[in-house]
Amino acid sequence: MFLAQLSDLHFRAQGTKLYDFIDVNSINAEIINRVNALAERPDAVIITGDIVNCGEPGEYRLARRLLSQLDYPLYLIPGNHDNKAYFLDAFAELCPLLGLDADDIAYAVDRFPVRLLFIDSSITGASWGRLSDNTLRWLEKTLSQDDKESYIFMHHPPLAFGSAQMDPIACENGAALLALIERFPQLTRVFCGHVHRMIATQYRQALICSAPATVHQVPYLHSDDRALYSLEPGAMMLHNLVPDVGLVTSYHSFAHFAGPWLYSPQIGCPGDVF
Repeated sequence: MFLAQLSDLHFRAQGTKLYDFIDVNSINAEIINRVNALAERPDAVIITGDIVNCGEPGEYRLARRLLSQLDYPLYLIPGNHDNKAYFLDAFAELCPLLGLDADDIAYAVDRFPVRLLFIDSSITGASWGRLSDNTLRWLEKTLSQDDKESYIFMHHPPLAFGSAQMDPIACENGAALLALIERFPQLTRVFCGHVHRMIATQYRQALICSAPATVHQVPYLHSDDRALYSLEPGAMMLHNLVPDVGLVTSYHSFAHFAGPWLYSPQIGCPGDVF
């Protein structure tokens, strides 16, 4: 199993820039082409929310047109910037597992050696998140089926990362998810978006990790809570299930840089393998 995770694309309508100066549409279009061109091809692409910026129909029309160009199965969930009704209307065909109920988005993917669980933590009109009672019941029921190793994908982190800016708008009842981690040892990963930076921590047996955004990032500051953002290069995470090891997650920058080049022993030290 080899998965690519993108997050927080924040598409704008055709001809509109984010904050009037960031051309997110052009950058995301290039990223989609770069993902399609990967030499080692993922089994699926996952997007953990905030597909668009303002939840407007025009944004979803453009996002659907560009995301439909991805040459992989696509699994996605909404974020706090998404309008869930427009989200479903735009993406139900690209990801049929989303279902038809905008207020109850939760689904499982069982085609891999591990189970992928996708849940909606967004609340209409709010920046912070919350897991509904239906979602928590669905998670408990699904995890109770068997002991198959499981990973959750959601938008809001279920705990504090120590970010003064983003912790106040995390998942407000994330403790309910942490309680499920305690009850079900097969739940070993929680991957989220929202914080526009790769941050990882451990809770019991589970690694909890946020993905970077594709375009703009949020600085990691533990006391400065101002609404800061930067144009640090976007990135995605790659999740590789390695035999006899388990899941290995790597950071793949979208910065433009020279290479890669093939190593030659003629330029190394005697006895070097690479």
